[in-house]
Formats: sequence, C-alpha cells, structure tokens
Amino acid sequence: MNKELTLLLKLMPQNTTETELEKITEILSVLSKHDALSIFIRTHGGLKSDLETYGIIGLTKKQYYTRLKQLVKLGLITKKDTTYVHTSFGTQLYQQHIIGLIGHLKDMKNFEMIDVLKNSSNFKPEDISEFISRITSQTNLDPNSLVYGTAESAMTLTDTYDDMVLKVLQLIDFAQKEILLISRFRNDHIINSILKKANMGISVKVIADNDTTASYFDGEKGSIKQDKHKSERITTVANPFYPSNIERRYTAIPFCLLVIDGKQVGIEIVNSQDPKAFSMSIFTNNSVLANKMKTFFGKQWAMADINVPNAVVVKR
Repeated sequence: MNKELTLLLKLMPQNTTETELEKITEILSVLSKHDALSIFIRTHGGLKSDLETYGIIGLTKKQYYTRLKQLVKLGLITKKDTTYVHTSFGTQLYQQHIIGLIGHLKDMKNFEMIDVLKNSSNFKPEDISEFISRITSQTNLDPNSLVYGTAESAMTLTDTYDDMVLKVLQLIDFAQKEILLISRFRNDHIINSILKKANMGISVKVIADNDTTASYFDGEKGSIKQDKHKSERITTVANPFYPSNIERRYTAIPFCLLVIDGKQVGIEIVNSQDPKAFSMSIFTNNSVLANKMKTFFGKQWAMADINVPNAVVVKR
C-alpha cells in the first residue's frame, strides 16, 4: 500500500478497507469528468439508448460510450430494455450526494458566514450557536456537523498518541460553552488551546493525574530548590494553566476523558497490560453518552483534591 492510500485510510471512518477506498477513488475519478457526470445526472430520469443520444447531449460517440461503460462498470447505472437507468446504488448516490451537494452550494453563503464568525474574536460562542440554529431551522443542515464537524453518533477511533492530540485539538477549537477534561498526559498544544478558549469565556474544568503531576515535580526538583519564588514555581509546575481562572483538581485517574458542550465525548481505552502508556481512544458526538460522562466527571471532581499532590518532594 502506498503512502497516500495509507494516509487516506487513516482519515476515513473506522473500518474502511483498502478495497472500499479504491472504489471510492474510482467513482470520484469518473464522476469528476463533466461528460460522465452529465450522463449520470440525465440517467436519473432514464436515458434512451438511441444512436442520436450522444449528439443530443453534446458528446462525441467515443466520449459517450466510454463514459457509459465506466458508469455501468462502477454499478451506478444499468440498461433496461432500451433505456439506461440508475441502479439502487446509483439512486442512493444521486439523492444523497449529487442532490445534497447542489443544496449545499445554495447554502454556500451561510457556510462562509459561519466560518467568519468562528474565526473572529468579536463574536461570543452563544452568538455563533444562535446563528447556526437560525439557519439550520430553515434548511436540512445538521447543526452538530456545522458546530463540531461531525454528525450525531458519528464515531472516530485513534490508535496513536499524535492522532489523539489532533482530534482533541479539533474538538476544543469548536467548543462553545464548556470543556471538561480528565487527563493522564500533559501536552503543550492542548494546554495552549484550552487556555485560548478559557480566555474567551468558556467554562473549563480539569482533573489532573497525581502520578503525572508528581513526575513533573521530580523533573523540576532542582530548579525549584534554587528558585527564590519557590511557592509560585511549585504552583506553575503543578498547574500549567496558572494563572488563568481554569479550575483544576488532582486525583488518581483511571483513564482520560474529554466532554465538550455536553455533546462531544472522547474516552481513552486503557491497555490493561501497559496502563501507563497510551493505547487508543474513541471520540463520538452522542449527547446521551456525554451526559453520562458528565455525571462520571462530577463524581471524580467531588473526590479530587484541590491541593497539589506530592509538593513535599521539593523539600528533600
């Protein structure tokens, strides 16, 4: 498998096979041709297989029969008596994607305005949500896909630490009201992204892992002893969000968890044979699961300690 195909498979929904990806590529390659797309669209109402047809639709004989053969081979159209019609697969593709794309093109201005609002610091998250709710109430657009870039119940699995970080950063970027995070890891990109959102007024609560925090004290022990502002240095090591107003507590963490706006959820799947190393994580847009995870977060928050764990290590 070449590098491009490997990369595409990572970006596609989970369980997409190499064969399926090649089929998608072939379909898109054929339909990207103006003459093939023209024939496919005309076939929706039935396209007569007459000798004059290719001339009527403005194609050469070679163009016409080459594209017909490709569309039949892909399973998009079939011949019934003297007429070419969509197959069941072709009908679904036409209705869900061709017609859907035409509808989205009509909404292009709305999409552009949403992007402008998201990229501007002049609008509050609630203003953006209100605008999205207003336009989606008049269309068939999914508000979840516009806010978070994914539809309700869509699921993504990441099996590398870097992919997990990228997905977390994406979800944080779309946060509108609240970020709840339980983390066994410490990543500067995620920290900076959360700080940016907190500065925009979004509510953030973080539960940090005792062992992870303690390990940072071990690494910084020498510099802390020599720092004349020891107490502030301890606070900074323990809380990378300091001095922001982000609420942070400490406890022994069973697994990482991210909940965004009570809708988006990210859950770490821990490897029982190597629980300290990253194994994989699952992300989904599911409000029912998100509410259950918010309840779980609340219980962990109530048991967590507001005091820095193992700060005494710097006195050795």
